[in-house]
Amino acid sequence: MGTPAKRQLHLGYMYWLNGTHWGGWRLPEAPTANAFELDYAAKAAKIVEDAKFDFFFLGDTLPGDVYQEHWGTTHNAGRLEPFTLASQLALTTSKLGLVVTAHPTYYEPYILARLTASLDHLSKGRLSWNVVLGASDLAARNFSLPDLGGERRYARADEFIRVIRQLWDSIEDGAYLQDKGTGHYLDPTKVHRLEHKGEFFQVAGTLPMARPPQGQIPLLYAGASELSRELTARHCELNFTGPASIEDSIEFNTDIRARARRIHGHDVPIFFLPGISPVIGDTRADAVEIFERLNAGLPLDEDPVDGDKDEQFWTSEAWTAIQQSRFPLPRGVRSLRSLSERVGVDLRAGGIDALVTTETAAQFNDYGRKLLDAVAARTDRTVERGAVRAGDLLRNAIGGGFPQVIGTAQDVADRLIEWFDRGAAEGFNINSPYLWDQLERFTGEVVPILQDKGVFRTEYTTDTFRGHFGLPVPPNQFASNS
Repeated sequence: MGTPAKRQLHLGYMYWLNGTHWGGWRLPEAPTANAFELDYAAKAAKIVEDAKFDFFFLGDTLPGDVYQEHWGTTHNAGRLEPFTLASQLALTTSKLGLVVTAHPTYYEPYILARLTASLDHLSKGRLSWNVVLGASDLAARNFSLPDLGGERRYARADEFIRVIRQLWDSIEDGAYLQDKGTGHYLDPTKVHRLEHKGEFFQVAGTLPMARPPQGQIPLLYAGASELSRELTARHCELNFTGPASIEDSIEFNTDIRARARRIHGHDVPIFFLPGISPVIGDTRADAVEIFERLNAGLPLDEDPVDGDKDEQFWTSEAWTAIQQSRFPLPRGVRSLRSLSERVGVDLRAGGIDALVTTETAAQFNDYGRKLLDAVAARTDRTVERGAVRAGDLLRNAIGGGFPQVIGTAQDVADRLIEWFDRGAAEGFNINSPYLWDQLERFTGEVVPILQDKGVFRTEYTTDTFRGHFGLPVPPNQFASNS
């Protein structure tokens, strides 16, 4: 028997126009991005492909109010349609996987099956589909639809995915005879009509093209709710979330794999690539300074102490929903008033620059204590040292997002390897807080350390998305076993 291949770490890059820190675009060294020119995205993709990443991730949302939402997510104000952009990037890259995001609620299965199959052909098997199921009444209004939240959208997505997988398989390999002598262009025994009639969809036909090069295009999903876990276990090859710790990640991965075993009757390969936001400096202190500069760019409310809301707002359902949301604090509740509501202690008296005393911190609730721990882990500031201001807590509460590793390239590499070695992750979906410096530092400084440690490739050995993950092309579900 041969020696088993050494386990290799996988890397994806989450492309956001201005990076993933809400204040990153304001740094003097950050580019003023032209979102609508190919060269900008192509530059990022080239950097990532030169570093031998597994894939380039094109996230997408369907904002209903671009101006209101840009306070938290400036990239939403400058997004090209992902299939269009990916088709162009397929021409500027040759090995890099391409992940496109599409929401089943706003597509028909036939249309999305045709788009994905076409792009898998044109990229020679480098496509993956990121399934998203967010609910937004503002976005829904652009599609003549109500807000499609709740469990129903998961049931719709389940049927949607089952139909799209049948459509990808609807024409078997070898169906295109193109026999000039007999005049037989297609073999009818290898063409399969679905005649699907389900709760949400009625889909009769086949796709007018050969089966995609990957057979079944890999599915990627982010989400940790009960229904999201079931969807990942039932349908997806990859999952990425933002677990807070190695232990949380191991628990999550173990749970998903157990669900998949129950659903499929056997173990199935699922790759877990948590999202992570490295802030890289020459020293730890340098990296902390970069992080502090990023936070200083976060726009606060017009009144950063009392906020921009009236007194009744703080007991409203709208505020309750914001507190329960995983998204950053929106404009209008970026104030010491909102922070006070969250930590359980009124912090307004001293203003933004007031130091938080040990007596005040002792009264914090669980959320407040976790926020203090986060500030200490990110910046080394602690209340005991007299180094935590109210504004530090507020800005760290706004930023949120994926786990952050703040330090040298060696610090970042060590953290990734620790998660990888302990089985908390098969790899990571990397996002840069701003461009271009942080992307170039990760690819130019962290990746070589991972390569020297033998946990990441130095050259591509395959040409397809499935190939990068060692996933075989699955058999066609309609093919005869004879």
